[in-house]
Amino acid sequence: NVQIPVTYPTTAPEIALPELDGKTAKMYRGGKICLTDHFKPLWARNVPKFGIAHAMALGLGPWLAVEIPDLIEKGAITHKDKLDEHKS
Repeated sequence: NVQIPVTYPTTAPEIALPELDGKTAKMYRGGKICLTDHFKPLWARNVPKFGIAHAMALGLGPWLAVEIPDLIEKGAITHKDKLDEHKS
């Protein structure tokens, strides 16, 4: 879920993963991922050259790379294949 602010492109879009809401500390209410510390300064330096694809690649990508393995390790989420194995 990508929410485009009224002030876009000056302000970076917000990215939300409602399915993961409340499962990690690096997330705001409604499943919005925390981009404040690392991505928003990068966005501010590159306005208006950056677009939504940059938000996905440079904001969401690194967040997923760090958070998803941690959530799997904690057992907060499971891989779909693991669920299929338990059903068999």
